[in-house]
Amino acid sequence: MFNKKSYELKITVQTGLHIGVGNDKMQIGGVDSAVIKDPSSKLPYIPGSSIKGKIRCLLETEKYTDGELNEFINTCFGINNEYKKKMEKEEKKDYETPTRIIFRDLKLDEESMKKFKSGKITTEFKTEIVIDRRKGTAKDGGLRTIERIPPDTVFEGKLLIRYKDNEELKKIEKLLEEGIELLKTDYLGGSGSRGYGAVSIELKQK
Repeated sequence: MFNKKSYELKITVQTGLHIGVGNDKMQIGGVDSAVIKDPSSKLPYIPGSSIKGKIRCLLETEKYTDGELNEFINTCFGINNEYKKKMEKEEKKDYETPTRIIFRDLKLDEESMKKFKSGKITTEFKTEIVIDRRKGTAKDGGLRTIERIPPDTVFEGKLLIRYKDNEELKKIEKLLEEGIELLKTDYLGGSGSRGYGAVSIELKQK
């Protein structure tokens, strides 16, 4: 039997954010990599899977030495294939456990939504070049245009924790706080090494 606790998650973009839709082909004269948008409103959003995946990756690579085989990370974020194989080999049976942390998609907050709908702010387009290392000049066909969500855009959403007892809840909250702190000093989305995706994050109990 599990209990559930709800939280409010708020993300403020500090440097241009790009979470792409995975375009299959380059568009001549157009945008080579667009940001993901809600199909009905056409407004940008942050998928819960992007936040979950990034926080999990940071915990596995920067916080815990056993990485993707860490038992508690797998319990909280969902079991990966490597851990599942390990447990099935050790316990000689099919291994499953309910994921403890549930991430919802984040939508624009009310103020940012009004600004987008009125045209006061829009996504920005950044043109980048690929350098030919031998010539020291731009490669032929090396131009690409990236769509980004501008700084100061705010997204809000929900996060749920599923827990057995208060002791487990405290452990899950601690792990989540560690992951959020790591994300604050890293980046969300793509091209973080080129300055994209710095964000501030707030997590509050609802």
